Amino acid sequence: MSAAPSVAELLKKLDEQQQALGKQQQAYWQTLREVHEALVQAPASNPTPGPSGGPPSTKSAKKHRRRSTQETKTERPADFIARAKSDWPKGADGRPLTLGSSVITGDSDESDVEEEFYVQKPLPSYTFDRENLRDHLKKHKFNEHGQELLKTEVDHGRLLHPTLFREYPPDEKWHNSHYSVFDVSKDGAPLSRSEVVEKGSHIDSAIWQAIQNLNTDPESQRPAVGRITIVREPSPIILGALHMTMNEDFNMDELFDYLAKDDHSQAHVLGRNFSHDPREQRSFVFKFDYFTIVENDVQPMPWQQSDSEERLRNKPLDHIPLSRCSSVVALSLSGEHMKRLRNNTRKARKEHNEHGLIFDPWAPWHVVNIQCYPDHKASLDIHDSTKHYVNGPEAFMHTVLAEFQDAEKRFAQIYRRISKLVTPPSDFMFDGGLRDKLLFEDEDFTYSRRYFWAFQTLGLMRDRIKAILDAYEKTFTDDVWEGKHKTLWPMMDEKSKRNEHYKKRMAHLKKDFEKIIKDLHRLDDDNDERRKEIRTLRDQLFNGTSVQESRKSVELSAVTILQGHNIKLLTLVSIFFLPLTFVTSVFGMTNMPTNNSFKYFAVAMTTVCIPFFLLIGSLNTTSGMEFWRGKWHDFLDWTQFWRSRHQDDASERSDEHTTRRRSMSIDPSLGRGRRPSISKGQRESIVSMTTFGKGRANSSAGHSQPQKESGIELTQVSEGESANSTAAKTVTQPVTPVASAENGTTKKISWFDKLTGGRKRSDEHNV
Repeated sequence: MSAAPSVAELLKKLDEQQQALGKQQQAYWQTLREVHEALVQAPASNPTPGPSGGPPSTKSAKKHRRRSTQETKTERPADFIARAKSDWPKGADGRPLTLGSSVITGDSDESDVEEEFYVQKPLPSYTFDRENLRDHLKKHKFNEHGQELLKTEVDHGRLLHPTLFREYPPDEKWHNSHYSVFDVSKDGAPLSRSEVVEKGSHIDSAIWQAIQNLNTDPESQRPAVGRITIVREPSPIILGALHMTMNEDFNMDELFDYLAKDDHSQAHVLGRNFSHDPREQRSFVFKFDYFTIVENDVQPMPWQQSDSEERLRNKPLDHIPLSRCSSVVALSLSGEHMKRLRNNTRKARKEHNEHGLIFDPWAPWHVVNIQCYPDHKASLDIHDSTKHYVNGPEAFMHTVLAEFQDAEKRFAQIYRRISKLVTPPSDFMFDGGLRDKLLFEDEDFTYSRRYFWAFQTLGLMRDRIKAILDAYEKTFTDDVWEGKHKTLWPMMDEKSKRNEHYKKRMAHLKKDFEKIIKDLHRLDDDNDERRKEIRTLRDQLFNGTSVQESRKSVELSAVTILQGHNIKLLTLVSIFFLPLTFVTSVFGMTNMPTNNSFKYFAVAMTTVCIPFFLLIGSLNTTSGMEFWRGKWHDFLDWTQFWRSRHQDDASERSDEHTTRRRSMSIDPSLGRGRRPSISKGQRESIVSMTTFGKGRANSSAGHSQPQKESGIELTQVSEGESANSTAAKTVTQPVTPVASAENGTTKKISWFDKLTGGRKRSDEHNV
């Protein structure tokens, strides 16, 4: 059995078939022209007999009459149309092949439609050569994204290769371009321009030959009123050629920005009427941006986000190679505008774009579609000669519809591959080892990585699908389909036959859009359901792994307890030898007596080791720890009591000295050795002053104690008693004065107060 042909061979075969069809079309049109010329030159006196052999028919077929494809001043006979129709070649079904008929099949969907329903004004002609392309690449100031797209061919105005259309290395697989260029004539039928391409031309050269000129033959019977240019996976040099040939109709720098910039799908259609750039006023752009699977024999472009080249070359079995992909579909209407709009917003006045322009939907038009998809899923049958487009908006919407269909195919393929990757196989129910493999994570975290990647990838896909749906639903409303929108392809006379025919065609096209939109909504719902399943699988994996880790933790805890016992035993042995080591080190000093008596050694050993062993043994038990803790607290209480008594004695002596100084200030004679009696008022003053000092001291200490506990009693000094009597000492005995915060000083707290205070607070907390 022979091997299947490669993609390159199929594309080459398709080009050859297109060229053959082009030659047949040329021969058909040449024959038709000769028929017209023969009919024009025929004498008017030689009528053609009627179909029944009777008298000649002179009635002109006015209904559905088409105008001649060739202008002449020669007077035509009255039965010119009937004779032409009778002499035209017929198809297999007996119907004549008209200008609206398919050259391939003979079928037509527009054979009975008036010619004025279609665009009749030809596009302006242009022609370029390779030198024009060189100059354009050197002189044009490409923006940031344009430089990124062309960086392998142009570097800051310098061509990197001497040949424009060069041969590429075999390892560069991102140049597998394909193209479809159609010229649409006055009957609305698109005809391929493959016949103008020289046979055997390189793909870049073939695309250049198809787009380098337009309407160059002034005697052509089929002048182009519209052109459809579709380029798939274009090389950088072809992007430069598109930039040069279409920059008069489109802002190609804008289109390059949409291709290279990582952003969601958007419809740049509404609001462009008020742009400062005239090209943007007459053009409409729909951008697609999402992901696709990189297939064999193709590579993503250098500026596209994807896996590394090595990873794409050596694909793991459980890996899905994805790449970011993008495309733009743009429509441009030529000619003069038919209406002006006024924008009264403050922003418009600030930006000086208060007036916008609306162009006629039946003006000459261009449609360009640049696709950057590293796969083989692009639709190749979007346009053919069996379709007839009444104007540019219809051709634009057909191209956008094809992009929607291709996007749905790519999203569906990614969904199927991810579902196959994360869904357990059918033998999962019977293979216990496979169940354990899916339930418990391995050392490489294989399934955690897989579920995380699949969950997040489906989430990104969901965002891209919603972006496409939002762009369509917010832009192409019912007013647009019915021709009632104020700025997007409005119809001036809705009741005319041409507009009625246009609305019928758009209604059929709307049904096709609604079908694909419904498919995208269903795919979005399937993505949500698959994400829920992946979340469930991930949670089950985490639960199983957590149980396994818990069991291992229990086993490790038992080992840890055993190690703790060993460490405790080692500690006890070390503690046992610690006092022995201390005693032997003391008696091993060089200044110890040199006699051989072990009496002192035994006494020291017993005195040190036995209390130490008893202390360690008691501390190793709960009751012993509580006993020694109580003894420590008793020691602290005794120490505090001793310290307070010492402070009381010191304060008593200080108060006595202070009282004597105050008494001397009252009666200076006391300084000469005589102690006069203190009056009642003086004694009351002393008592009040000492009492005030005690209150200040107690308040600054933060707590007050009963006066009996501190050994201080306030007694009234009776008349006749001396100032240094025992009663006076009792009256004037305060606590140690402590300055409060009122006079800006703080009390200095000793380390013992901190220790005992902290212990008391700890006891209160325990209580």
